[in-house]
Amino acid sequence: MKKIAVIIVTYNGEKWITKCMDCLLASTYPADVFVVDNCSTDSTLSLLKAYDIFDLEVSRSNLGFGAANNVALKKALKLNYDYFFLINQDLYIQKDTIEKLIEFSDIHPEAGIIAPVQYDGDGREVDANFKQYITLSQEKKDDYETSFVNAAAWLISRQCLQTTGGFSSMFPHYGEDRDFCNRVKYHGFYILIKKDTHVMHDRLQKMSLEKAIKLSKIKLLTIFLNPNFSKNKSIMTALVNVFGMGKYFMKKYYSASAFLHFVQEFIRLYKQRDVLEAEKRKSHALF
Repeated sequence: MKKIAVIIVTYNGEKWITKCMDCLLASTYPADVFVVDNCSTDSTLSLLKAYDIFDLEVSRSNLGFGAANNVALKKALKLNYDYFFLINQDLYIQKDTIEKLIEFSDIHPEAGIIAPVQYDGDGREVDANFKQYITLSQEKKDDYETSFVNAAAWLISRQCLQTTGGFSSMFPHYGEDRDFCNRVKYHGFYILIKKDTHVMHDRLQKMSLEKAIKLSKIKLLTIFLNPNFSKNKSIMTALVNVFGMGKYFMKKYYSASAFLHFVQEFIRLYKQRDVLEAEKRKSHALF
């Protein structure tokens, strides 16, 4: 039986953490749970004390998503786990989720990341944002091959983690998963979404204009740092995205000012292009 480390980063997660942990305990595939808490100020830590957690790290400050995950990933890697299953604190797995992902990964060693299909908090419909990932994927018999899926639920193979490394410190919150996926692809691994898996992601299904602009600006940074692109291709791809994003925001949010945000961000990143190229040439981050 393969050795599995489930990794959860928590921050003021009292609303979800009990259900998240209960679902993990009901799993048909045994796993050790690693939790890194980003200095919660609610009852998250007291709720976690009710569970047999293999490793609980309490940070004195909010490290952000990527850095907190790296803390647990480094520990689990040294302890020779075969797989690392990252899940958000607001995500609930089914009993057979881990088992199905492991079985599928064993016959697809070329996959660095395998993700389950994310549904909404009620489990009735596919998560609104997740639908976009499926739309942009190549459908196969048992899975979707994709270039990106968010890190709310990832099964990462040991070989992939050792080769790709951890999350980049360039992204304190948001964008770190897209950057990681770009590096996974650069190192020749596939990213797959397993069709017959079902998890519930208990988050808002609508995105505010402010958050949408923030995520789009971060996407420009991931383009400049994409190791699959040459320097010129990074610049041109980012520029094309500036105009594409502007058009999208005009149509969806009726916001002409959003375009100005993207132009300003493009100019800022363009001025840093040589520094970003140096960062991009690093084979992997942190590990």
